Amino acid sequence: MTSHARRWPIAIATCAALLGARRADAAVYTVIGSGPDAVTVIDPAAVERVDADGAMRRAWSVSVKRSLVSDGPQQPGYVRMLNEYDCAGHKVRWRSFFVYSRFGALVMHKDNADASWKPASDSEADIGLRVACEGSAGRGAIAAKSVSQVVISLMQGWDAAAPLPPLQAVDPPPGKAAHRDKPSRRR
Repeated sequence: MTSHARRWPIAIATCAALLGARRADAAVYTVIGSGPDAVTVIDPAAVERVDADGAMRRAWSVSVKRSLVSDGPQQPGYVRMLNEYDCAGHKVRWRSFFVYSRFGALVMHKDNADASWKPASDSEADIGLRVACEGSAGRGAIAAKSVSQVVISLMQGWDAAAPLPPLQAVDPPPGKAAHRDKPSRRR
């Protein structure tokens, strides 16, 4: 079995657990992209109409990634991206993105200086456009109390597939005496 084939059952089990959340307590996030190392969701309830006729929409997507870097050890994190969708022209443009570590620390932020529109030709952009403009169901859905629960659950699923390395012994900081247990007194 390939490593990708072993990872899918974990991602599917994580999504199934999230789908089991009580409907009254959960929001439904539409999956617009998925693979063994990343899952991208959008909240269709949070799509914003930018103009009066609704031809232009704006929505945040969140991509949960097994690793933020292509080389080196696994470093899970997530990317929060603001996209604008031209529903009439079937075009998309990204406005800004934020990259966060698994613990929520901001790693990078960038605003798009290029205001031009691109055709929604790749799968994720096309599905995002259909979710934002047409209310499409996308590739699937995940129910969770919050998008942060989606992020945490996916990362925990990946952690189970790739356990962390063993703990390393650490010397005490200089100037501090090492704590030693006192011998117990027998009576």
